[in-house]
Amino acid sequence: MNRNCQLPESVEMHFDAANTGDSAAFLSAFHDDATVIDAGKEYHGRNEIEAWSDEIYFKDNLRLKITNAVQNTKEIVVTAIADGDYDKSGLPDPLYLDFHFVIKEAKVCLLRIVLSSNSRAVPLPQPIAAYYHASDVYDSELLAACFAQDAILYDEDMEFRGPAEISRHILKANKEANVRMDIMNLVEQSRETIVTAMLTGNFEGSPLPLDFHFTFDNGKIKSLNIMLSEE
Repeated sequence: MNRNCQLPESVEMHFDAANTGDSAAFLSAFHDDATVIDAGKEYHGRNEIEAWSDEIYFKDNLRLKITNAVQNTKEIVVTAIADGDYDKSGLPDPLYLDFHFVIKEAKVCLLRIVLSSNSRAVPLPQPIAAYYHASDVYDSELLAACFAQDAILYDEDMEFRGPAEISRHILKANKEANVRMDIMNLVEQSRETIVTAMLTGNFEGSPLPLDFHFTFDNGKIKSLNIMLSEE
């Protein structure tokens, strides 16, 4: 297992309680006014979260095996393999999920669960990990924060400049095509880092392997060039 951060007690409790069927301990990890976003639905407050967890976690005997954990400025993102008695038709096998936790005062105030784009647990530099996590949950603010102020994106023979414009383009394109990414590999070169990912979605040519060429400046993405994979 690759962990790039120490998990807070409330996050550890989330997974321990799920795997032992301890619904009371599971609920105690959340703030009273916490929010869970799962499969596009929102659950607010402990009563709704309790009903959601009883149905999704404990009724189906959900078991979660952590494979990776990273932290950015806003979130702790834990990747885990999910298994249990739920309906598996139409789902990847194995099923990798990303759990995006926001912690406040030692408890979970926000949890967003999405299909993982890094099921192979490829070790990613922090700015790149944050980039893919923000893309997964369509967080424009977090995505923009990954880029330097003078950053440039090259995509489909077009240029986009600055964090706000880059973020808008990426999230708009991903939403319109319902893009799902699966990170395949990472190569470090002298001047850039290249991430290869397989993209699937509602677009011509799906699935499509792409290379993401990143350069950095002071811990931020300076340039990103997205092109067809050479592999």
